[in-house]
Amino acid sequence: MALMRILQSQVTSLTFNLYQQQPSRTKSNFTKSMHPMKEWKSKGRGLKISVVGSGQVGAAICSCLLLRKVTQNLVIMDVKYNLAQAETLDLLHGSVLLGNPRIVACSDGSRTKDSDIVVMTAGARPSGKNRSRLDAMHGTMEIFKAAIPLLVKQSPNAIFVIVSNPVDVMTFAVQCLAKLPKHRCLTTGCHLDSLRFRYFIAERLNVPPADVQAYVIGEHGVSAVPVWSSVCIGGIQLKDVIKELACGEDPEKWWNFEEQVTTAGASVGKVKGYTNWAIAATCTDVVEALTSDQGKILCVGTDMQGLHGIEHSVVLSLPCLVKSGGISHVFELPLTSAEQEKLNASAESLIDAQCSLKF
Repeated sequence: MALMRILQSQVTSLTFNLYQQQPSRTKSNFTKSMHPMKEWKSKGRGLKISVVGSGQVGAAICSCLLLRKVTQNLVIMDVKYNLAQAETLDLLHGSVLLGNPRIVACSDGSRTKDSDIVVMTAGARPSGKNRSRLDAMHGTMEIFKAAIPLLVKQSPNAIFVIVSNPVDVMTFAVQCLAKLPKHRCLTTGCHLDSLRFRYFIAERLNVPPADVQAYVIGEHGVSAVPVWSSVCIGGIQLKDVIKELACGEDPEKWWNFEEQVTTAGASVGKVKGYTNWAIAATCTDVVEALTSDQGKILCVGTDMQGLHGIEHSVVLSLPCLVKSGGISHVFELPLTSAEQEKLNASAESLIDAQCSLKF
């Protein structure tokens, strides 16, 4: 017994010493770049997700959410009930391979009650040869004016993720229509643009895209701003090893990637008639972060007034810590003067679009 007490004492002492050696969390100057969302609170793992709109994008998002096992309780809502029901049955027929999730359809929003997360994909599609995201804005606005109050009434504490185009402007519309706090109403925004940016850089350098750190900020659209000054691969800043990176004479022609980033979706859409898989994977990544206490840093959009010198209320994308409860922090990147000017121009373009909304 004496020997046991000695051994227990030694184990206790060793455990205490190991605990004492753990690094303590102290404040760093880096935290000055992290701007907390004052109203954010941890929400815990979201279990019920409603996807509004069962078109190509909505259906792809539902598929990704189930395949990634982000949720076991999914609602598919569409005013075309037959379409929502067909997509529901199609998924249920393979539900044994998806962990036997609960999947239901509705057209009136009744089954969305008490959702943890609501994903908005419904909207008007732009028409015409030179169609753009902004062309669909007013038609989508009419859909939102009917749907958003109903959805918020059913799930007043839900986090809303807006995928309907134009995503930045429509997120602003939802924040106004529903009076939702900005940390709980966000758009996938430039997360997809950032993924494309990383892909193009990785292809050029023959490295894995996952090992490229790069962000596109501002509008999810033509005025998006690739932040070349922060591109990093394997701890190496790209700007430190490439002369005139995407500026000046740019002998290696990196500038071409800017147009590729902003037109990639349109080039796919011209052939397919739509894009769905990349945005579905992107949205699923955001939703997955929203079910995690640790979260992820993703370039998503919400009202960024007060950051980077932005004086007015405008929804655009910046790197954000997305976690349970919504956006907990926004990161203010150290931009060059040229990047700051482009961000200002992107913000002005979005403000003009927001001002044209008809509430």
